[in-house]
Amino acid sequence: MRQKLKTVIIMSMAVFIFIIAIYTFRRVTHAFEQIQGIELVWKCFAIWIRSIILTQTVLVMGGLFLFMLRNPKGTV
Repeated sequence: MRQKLKTVIIMSMAVFIFIIAIYTFRRVTHAFEQIQGIELVWKCFAIWIRSIILTQTVLVMGGLFLFMLRNPKGTV
């Protein structure tokens, strides 16, 4: 049962990271269409930082769930 739950957690993490990547790509594409010049660089930088924060949040939350499912030392 634990192995199936771990698989579900890892697959959901992958799906969330994929959704974040698509979101970031669409935001950058929209920024290219709307903004020009140095303002475009700052907008893309802000989108990049936001996507890093969201990705790290998904990884930390998934890691915490996987940590809670681990077997304590000394058990089989």
